Amino acid sequence: MSKEIRIRPGSASVGQNLSEYLAQNGHPQHADCGGRGTCGKCRVRLVAGDFYANAACTQLAVPDKDGYVLACRTWCCSDAIIALEDFTGDGLTDFGKQADTTSTDTPEEFLGIALDVGTTTLAAALVDTRNGNVPATASALNPQASFGADVISRIEAVMRRPETLAQMQGLLLDSIREMLAQLLGGKTAAHMTVAGNPTMLHIFAGISPVGMGAYPFTPAFTESKTFFGEQFRLPVQSVTLLPSISAFVGGDLTAGMLHVDLADSEQPALLIDVGTNGEIILFTGKARGSALYATSAAAGPAMEGAGISTGMGGVAGAVCAFRMQSGRPLCSTVGDAPARGICGSGLIDLIAALYQADIIDETGAFEDGDQFVYATTQSGAPLALTQADIRAFQLSKSAIRAGIDALCAHAGVLPDEIAYVYLAGGLGYYMNVESAVATGLLPEAFKTRTQSVGNASLGGCASILTHPEQLDALGRNAARTKTLELSTDAVWSQSFMENMMFPERDEI
Repeated sequence: MSKEIRIRPGSASVGQNLSEYLAQNGHPQHADCGGRGTCGKCRVRLVAGDFYANAACTQLAVPDKDGYVLACRTWCCSDAIIALEDFTGDGLTDFGKQADTTSTDTPEEFLGIALDVGTTTLAAALVDTRNGNVPATASALNPQASFGADVISRIEAVMRRPETLAQMQGLLLDSIREMLAQLLGGKTAAHMTVAGNPTMLHIFAGISPVGMGAYPFTPAFTESKTFFGEQFRLPVQSVTLLPSISAFVGGDLTAGMLHVDLADSEQPALLIDVGTNGEIILFTGKARGSALYATSAAAGPAMEGAGISTGMGGVAGAVCAFRMQSGRPLCSTVGDAPARGICGSGLIDLIAALYQADIIDETGAFEDGDQFVYATTQSGAPLALTQADIRAFQLSKSAIRAGIDALCAHAGVLPDEIAYVYLAGGLGYYMNVESAVATGLLPEAFKTRTQSVGNASLGGCASILTHPEQLDALGRNAARTKTLELSTDAVWSQSFMENMMFPERDEI
């Protein structure tokens, strides 16, 4: 849900960037552009007083005609009051294991915490390590949103200002402590397993991710790491970060591979986490050499609502499903709240519906006009999909689809030969597979072979808590996985160009 709150930063904050101040005080604002002042997502309303327009505090900020300023391009003044909408959001905690609320008396030595650190959301599960029961789960939005919508933006933030690393780690750990307090109720867990993309794991550990910001994209570590919980002031005895495969294929995907038993399949199987990085891993099947291939398609944040003019995360009011009925747009929103914008699953539905209704053509161009109003807000303001939004989606879906094609080509497996397709993560959980096929995000052959597996990353973390011997096997599988670099791959380049178009309608 959301509510408007008013905040007076106060004299102690004078000269501090407003976006940073809000993040440090529990109100992170989305900054899809990484604080460059171009996306407009961090707008806050000036109620009284003034803000500065520069860090030197020599010039006053000028609000727009509606009284808003951009938090990322504004610096605090002592007498200002702002109003902002305070959103709460949830990470996906469903991994096929329902919370067993009857398990409340587990001794501390058998308490484990599974934690998935996503770029957008955080999800945790309390696990009884004796039997795998899950007494409780918790989730939150990742408070690093004010540093950018994707991992590259956050790496670049550390490149520009090295002290940003400690700020992002601090925000992350503060949020995790709140989640653990909710789960543990004052107890101490014996162990915590943590999965996430490599950038998130580096930030969690306080290790600079800047080596992944430029070629040859070198992470400081990919192997699993174990720490004492007290190093992070967490109420757990030990913390293990799961192994990654490369700079952009992380512990979230290796954990997911374990969760779906990918490397035990007799036939070819594919695991896809559709997000800003589009992480994909292909197992050729035991009958075809048991080889593992992985890649990360730089899809950009469009699939998570960022970079879309009215895009947003999966919070209350986000349009999450869309269809046309008798020429009229019909929307479903998260929490059945009044529409405020659109998230990834809604975006895929919307574009598929527009294409199937001949409102856009196979190139993505509008047949008439330059936008489509898909909903209105509670105040009657139109929410529209623009031509630029469609282009952003096409770039994103084409990158992911071309990544699938490239992996298949290098593994010697045709898409039609893949027996099992697993969609992991929040977007995969809510995605309409038919819409994904209609837009060309997924091959037509996947329509009847695809299943959502929820937060497979969290599921893999939970599995290791109950079967710690699996960690070594996971590390071996990660080490033997062949990583495909797409930026120099001819198959990917050709497929990317071809899949910018939408499929011919008689093919879907």
